[in-house]
Amino acid sequence: MKKRIMRTAALLFSMAVLAAGCSVGGKNIRITTGLGDSDLFKIDGSKFSVSEAKMYLTTEKNVYEESFGTDLWDKKVGDITFEEYVKANLKDRLAQIKTLDLLAKEKKIRLSEDETNKAHTAAEKYFNALSESEKDYMKIKLSDVESAYENYLLAEKVYDEIVKDVNPEISDADAKVIKVASIYIKTFSVDENDNRVEYTDEQKEAARTKANDILNKIKEGSDFNSLAEDYTEADEIEYTFGKGEMLLEFENVAFGLKSDEVSEVVETPDGFFIIKCINDYLEDETQKNKEEMIQDAKNKAFLDVYQPFVDSLSSEFNDKAWEKIQFMDMNGVKVANFYQCIEE
Repeated sequence: MKKRIMRTAALLFSMAVLAAGCSVGGKNIRITTGLGDSDLFKIDGSKFSVSEAKMYLTTEKNVYEESFGTDLWDKKVGDITFEEYVKANLKDRLAQIKTLDLLAKEKKIRLSEDETNKAHTAAEKYFNALSESEKDYMKIKLSDVESAYENYLLAEKVYDEIVKDVNPEISDADAKVIKVASIYIKTFSVDENDNRVEYTDEQKEAARTKANDILNKIKEGSDFNSLAEDYTEADEIEYTFGKGEMLLEFENVAFGLKSDEVSEVVETPDGFFIIKCINDYLEDETQKNKEEMIQDAKNKAFLDVYQPFVDSLSSEFNDKAWEKIQFMDMNGVKVANFYQCIEE
């Protein structure tokens, strides 16, 4: 019933650009003989080391295990294990951090002295929390950690600098979120192969008659929610949404209702609806939606700059080195949280 519009998630930096779903490099990333065992990948000559990757990977592993336990890594996510899934996502994120650092050079964006000091303070906190065996496993020095934090903060700064002047004017009317209940009578079925099968004209008229009969019961004083429980052919009765998230015919009527008002029968390509407005303006949800819409505009402005830059790059990836990094080898490596050290 819903025609959901996918939104880009609001950004904390590490999820900001990195969650935007852009591939890195105008050429496919391939295993290469031009990288040493300690090099994970190279983008336009700029390398990212295995040691840097382990800082992120050990953090990811420990965070997941704190929330879900230690026996989750062999569980399947589609055709791959959860370990492979987490590693694949992180691989993309690391490549994007390096790409953003290259973009920073092109845009002549640099860390300030205070930002550099912040990176070094976080690095000392992270590095000093490591045991000697953990340092040996990751094969890192303090200078490696400092460089990693500088790259992380610089990537964040690139995004902020590019979108700093993007401030779209979005009204409450544009961002308004409402809550409704509905009774749905469908005009199609689904066959054994999940293919949509339209009702015949006769069946559609029967559905229309059924919807009108229900509406008459409401007008005669019957309880809307009770009728919805008895008759609706949707999985849900109540919906909270903003503009652009529902079927157009449904949405146009719903946004025209006042609280507690009930619509006439609404015809859509999916069937017939009777809509009752529960709340015609949800203040907190509207404000949140406005913030998301502003963030969407910033993300788009960033990608307008970022994607052409990405497409111009060449990249190489050391699959052999990446495959050697196994979560089972990290058991007992309880390092500090890489992200938390910089946030604090």
